Amino acid sequence: MDATRFRRLDGAPPLIFGHRGVRGDAPENTMAAFELAAEAGADGIELDVRLCRSGEVVVCHDPTLARATGGRDTRAVADLDAGELARADLGDGQPVPLLEEVLRWARARPLCVNVEIKRDVPDRPRVVRETASVLRRELAASATVMASSFDPWMLAYFGWLLPAALRGSLFSSESSLEKLQTSGWVAALIGARAVHPERKLVLPDRCRKWKKRGNLVNVWTVNDVEEARGLAAMGVDAIITDVPNVMVRALR
Repeated sequence: MDATRFRRLDGAPPLIFGHRGVRGDAPENTMAAFELAAEAGADGIELDVRLCRSGEVVVCHDPTLARATGGRDTRAVADLDAGELARADLGDGQPVPLLEEVLRWARARPLCVNVEIKRDVPDRPRVVRETASVLRRELAASATVMASSFDPWMLAYFGWLLPAALRGSLFSSESSLEKLQTSGWVAALIGARAVHPERKLVLPDRCRKWKKRGNLVNVWTVNDVEEARGLAAMGVDAIITDVPNVMVRALR
């Protein structure tokens, strides 16, 4: 598990990851959103994956297209095949991309990619297996991709399938395992090398403990410049943000 590209260098600012690319200036989780993050100078992108009906790993946050299309299309992603999703319009003519497509694009930049495996899916083991299959091919060509999830079981299963992959344990203040996750024990038990806490859970003493254990600390979703500067002073490795252009200007 090579964490070099994801680790903040001594004396450097935190890495900046575009949350779903960007949000607001382009439809989220689309190639247009990822292009804007790259143009802003982001170090990487964060995206969400689930399976479509034909079995491909697609990039989409929600179980349905309703929110992304403003209610114009309410179909469930799991009920559509890859061809139908390629013809869907999330706005500005942007379709739902395949994970493989985004990874090829990112490798050419090169940009780091944080792949969040969604848990609100019909078949959790299957989405883990298929995502691991895609990332196995990517890891053979690049060390700039990592997997993350809110579900510790899914992340542990992913690690069993693909031990060479870097993994990040996602958690929020609403998690039923919050105390174990903020302590870092969940990440340690499943062998995850990174913790991905919600921004309001990051405190100086917690950050020191996470870093002392050798964890990468990647914080979401940070859109306030002063908050980002405070997190940078704590030593976090990466800031995941909806506004990578703002954060790049502020922290560099």
